[in-house]
Amino acid sequence: MEANDNISIIKKASLLCGADFFGTTEIPEGQIFRIQMLDGGTGMNFEQLFVNLYAEYCEKNGYSKTELDNVAHFFFEENRLSDREKELRKYIKASEDIRTGLSDIAPGCYPPGILLAATWNPAVTLKTGSILGQEANMYGVDCLLGTPNINILRDPRNGRFFEGYSEDPYFTGVMGREIVKGVESQGIASNVKHYAANNLEYKRGSINQIISERTLRDIYLPAFKMCLQAGAATVMTSYPRINGVKCTEHKWLLRKILRQEWGYNGVNMTDWGACTGDSGEAVEAGIDLLMPGPWPSESILKALEAGRLSKEHLNEAYERVKDFAVKYHYRPKITKDEAEDILSEGDKISYEAAVQGIVMLENNGVFPLSGSEKLVLYGSEKMLTCGQGSAQVFTSRNTKLDEELAEVYYGEDEIYSSEPMSVAVVLCSVNSAEGSDRKDLKLPEETIRVLDRLLEVKRNSLLSGRICLILNTPGPVELGEYLNELDAVYCVFYPGMQGAKALSDLMYGKRNPSGKLPFSWPSKIEDMPSYLNYPEGNVSYYGEGIFVGYRGYEKRKIKPLYPFGYGLSYTTFDIDEFSVEQSNITVGEDMVVSFDIENTGEMAGAEVVQIYVGPEETSLMKPVKELRAFGKYYLQPGQKIRGELSFSSVALCSWDEELKRYAIEDGIYNIYIGNSSENAKKVLAFSLRGGDLGYKLGTDSYVIKVKEKPELYKALKDDIKSHGLDVSKLIDSERYFPYTKIKDLYPEAELFSEFVRLCDEYNM
Repeated sequence: MEANDNISIIKKASLLCGADFFGTTEIPEGQIFRIQMLDGGTGMNFEQLFVNLYAEYCEKNGYSKTELDNVAHFFFEENRLSDREKELRKYIKASEDIRTGLSDIAPGCYPPGILLAATWNPAVTLKTGSILGQEANMYGVDCLLGTPNINILRDPRNGRFFEGYSEDPYFTGVMGREIVKGVESQGIASNVKHYAANNLEYKRGSINQIISERTLRDIYLPAFKMCLQAGAATVMTSYPRINGVKCTEHKWLLRKILRQEWGYNGVNMTDWGACTGDSGEAVEAGIDLLMPGPWPSESILKALEAGRLSKEHLNEAYERVKDFAVKYHYRPKITKDEAEDILSEGDKISYEAAVQGIVMLENNGVFPLSGSEKLVLYGSEKMLTCGQGSAQVFTSRNTKLDEELAEVYYGEDEIYSSEPMSVAVVLCSVNSAEGSDRKDLKLPEETIRVLDRLLEVKRNSLLSGRICLILNTPGPVELGEYLNELDAVYCVFYPGMQGAKALSDLMYGKRNPSGKLPFSWPSKIEDMPSYLNYPEGNVSYYGEGIFVGYRGYEKRKIKPLYPFGYGLSYTTFDIDEFSVEQSNITVGEDMVVSFDIENTGEMAGAEVVQIYVGPEETSLMKPVKELRAFGKYYLQPGQKIRGELSFSSVALCSWDEELKRYAIEDGIYNIYIGNSSENAKKVLAFSLRGGDLGYKLGTDSYVIKVKEKPELYKALKDDIKSHGLDVSKLIDSERYFPYTKIKDLYPEAELFSEFVRLCDEYNM
């Protein structure tokens, strides 16, 4: 190589390596400037931003890493800082004030994926993505990491369960892609993570996950495809190994699926520190950007020289990162008025997401409150607004439950025991964090102590009030026998900065609950489809396969405590008068379903109509039914409308391990409609034609399938005899090897005219 070529190659390799913890490398002569990244799926992570932007200043001015870390954590609790830390805070605040145009800075803390999904309202998710993009712009962030985190909610013990959206891949994709659209609409790069199947935190850096191809393609990959095709600038690979190969070196995932099959041309970056092998081989496998920095480029150059990395793949990665940097490099700062508008709009959007996503699980006539009740609050005075780790947001914009409720007494048992109209509000807060899983789904000991005491009073006093449990949790908990004695239960998850206000408005009936669970809630941990597959060593077997969540509960006929899609309202709805445009369709056509929905109660509210589809018969083992369409409808009391939802017949395809392709089978498909997976009743059916030839009867069929059709089996034996062939081979196969194909037994099978004719008739 000539000297200039060496310089060019060196520069190209350096661009693929992060410059600092959240920044990319610059090549000024090529007009390629630094991209500032930050975790931001639930808002700006100030802890990371400050550490990234002000580490150099601290080093030059004698501040320790601990001092900077304290300032980041307690930026909005100045009284907890030392005098030196207060001075550092003053400098950082002044710098950020200049950047934003505001005299006071405070990022928004927005609901995480699980609560956004619980809204069952893509429009709310879109607005949340948009405001996240606007805040990123305000703070000088070019790429928001984890927008969205769409790893399937496979097991509630997962420490990051709250960050994900749903146990259902279709629903996850529909809701997640709105975050992508919203962030990208503001000129900010979105980031879809973690590709793929990062469904537990246990040993995430070394665990080897054994997952079948069908399970990957039917459950864990579809939402990624939907989000990337929605315009995501970047995708982040995950830490684990899948079937023995690190995700950062997984050519099948990175090149075959991501590039060849999906045609994705955005930037594929590593999770932070996920590349633990040769970085040159990671680039050859399909990685474009290695994070965090400073990341040396020598391994890339050595791999290129040794032939382990092709120049073509290096150039492709370079072009993708260059285009990314050019397109998303930070624009000029916004004005003070614009920043104030963003803060105001952020509060509104955070509130709307929380008020639509909070799920009312139980209500025995307690809510909505009239306003005259005395509320006795138990538990922490502060509701958890966010989880810990990458999704953690420090801010001063959080609302407080005690300030939002009309009249609150702290833990005063005498009021609860002597006031029949009192309501004991028990706030059950459970922390969850990146890096570790929950050991179980039990209620915290403090919550158990409070409930036991209140229930004892309730049993022994005719004057005692009622008990409402507020689940401020990352996901489901075991409620056990308590459920029979509680008067009301809300699940608020981690509701973001407006969560307290949203919950208060729901409790007082200013808004009507409309949140629905995006996952199945187990009665006990042992009921979960994934329960026996939690890893103990360094291998994780996805033994439940495609039967994740409601698919697994229904297949095993185990009833969850609360089904997928469940959530109560203060009003009631009727869904009926179902119809389809046509009862016979061909693969590729859409199925349009119509129905009436009526608010039969006395309060305005919203209901989610859910459409599930399942085959009457199938060659593959399939779920009873799967979500294929949904819509959220807002109705006044007595209002009745005609609704319409549709789904593509192509969406009914499954990956067939034997055929090695997505395929769909001819036959009768049932349509189930309701307001949860459990309450969705079979109301319609349609006939599908034009399915995969691999499922049709013929010479490629197994002996056992032909034996199921007596007329076919007789024609086959007659044809064998008429051609002077040995029929005993068929009989032996039927007895001992029934899964042998006809053509493998008899290569002449295409000449069996009567058998072929009858097969064609059956396939009509």
